[in-house]
Amino acid sequence: MAVSERQKARAFDGYYRKQTAEPDLRFCQVGRGTPGGDYLRRFWHPVAYLSELTDVPLRVRALGEDLVAFRDHEGRIGVLHLHCCHRNTSLEFAMIEQRGIRCCYHGRLYDIDGTVLEMPGEPAFERMRDRVSQGAYPTHVFGGIVFIYMGPPERIPVFQVFDRMKVPGIELVPSVRWPLECNYIQVVENAMDAHHTAVLHVIPAIREMRHFGSNFGATPAITWADSAAGMVYLAARHVNDNVWVRSAELVAPNAGFINSIFEEGTERKYASDPFMSFWFLPVDDTHTMRFAVSHVTQHEIMPFEKRRELENFGQLPGRPYRERQWIPGDYEAETSQGEINLHALETLGSIDQGVARFRRYLRHNMEVVARGEDPHGFYLSEEDVPTTSCNDCVVPAAEIGGDPNDREALLRFAQTLPERYRREPPMAWLARRAAGKV
Repeated sequence: MAVSERQKARAFDGYYRKQTAEPDLRFCQVGRGTPGGDYLRRFWHPVAYLSELTDVPLRVRALGEDLVAFRDHEGRIGVLHLHCCHRNTSLEFAMIEQRGIRCCYHGRLYDIDGTVLEMPGEPAFERMRDRVSQGAYPTHVFGGIVFIYMGPPERIPVFQVFDRMKVPGIELVPSVRWPLECNYIQVVENAMDAHHTAVLHVIPAIREMRHFGSNFGATPAITWADSAAGMVYLAARHVNDNVWVRSAELVAPNAGFINSIFEEGTERKYASDPFMSFWFLPVDDTHTMRFAVSHVTQHEIMPFEKRRELENFGQLPGRPYRERQWIPGDYEAETSQGEINLHALETLGSIDQGVARFRRYLRHNMEVVARGEDPHGFYLSEEDVPTTSCNDCVVPAAEIGGDPNDREALLRFAQTLPERYRREPPMAWLARRAAGKV
């Protein structure tokens, strides 16, 4: 490959290259009173798996706040501020009771909504009970995950149960916590970074072959679009006599969907079964926790434990450093950007349109909340929750109206799908197929 004179002029220019910059904290902060934190507090966030709530309280952290989660003996879920409002003792050492949780230090008993039920030894209890409470947040359990709403209690949005989570015959199986030592934005925007799947996720095969091969980094024809629920990328490929368009979806600020990692684009279909749904918890400015459920069908192509192993590979810390270098995953790519990625030092290109779209969306909605308005994705009624578009659509190559080996023809076809998915949602098509109407 020839090297231009302009390229030669930039050779060995490390001495002149800027390596430091200030993070965009106004954009990336998640704490109370910050633009990002106020925006995030208009949505439900995962804090624990239901299975983690045992006979002792669970200390958790969300949006920069230390909390305690528990399930009382009546089976009710509570998430309270960590420190007892009496003398600031941590409620992680409290006793779970039939109704509520009791501080280990002086015995104050708090209900799941933070109201004080008992103040042992306090003569002024009747007078104090109406003006003393423990900070608490509303909870919702879905798919084996405990969610909380940390925003204004007088305006609580409906918990969004999307159409892909209600497909008959598909079980939602909770995954495990995926901790990441970095800001949540660089984790979430990975869902709109379609190009990385053609590089990062083919490294295991490349290492096995011991050479890069001619297709390393060769991406399908990729486009990005708004969906009814959020935003999608659509990646179109020519496979045998088919055109396969894969889409992943992001529902800002904290949910995302992907389809089967085993899809090969050989079986023709308008819509595919859901595969995994994610929720991203901004723990604080420099830590993120990813929660997930697997959508498990009756016709899994491999034992579920093997599928779970493949789902988790490269998503968790703890592998030997040499192995992580040899076969890195999303965890290594995202956390190695730094605790807060320095956007000022990036050099974005045309393949980064999804990342840029997500950042514009986030900034806009932070401004919307700052004006006192509801952000996009804030719904008060279940009827308002939109349909989803994450899908694998596989059609005969002749159907696209052009040469399937021409990237522009692939793009034109892929660009027709977002509107088709709005008119005929993939999950609705699956329901009709199950009813024998397709």
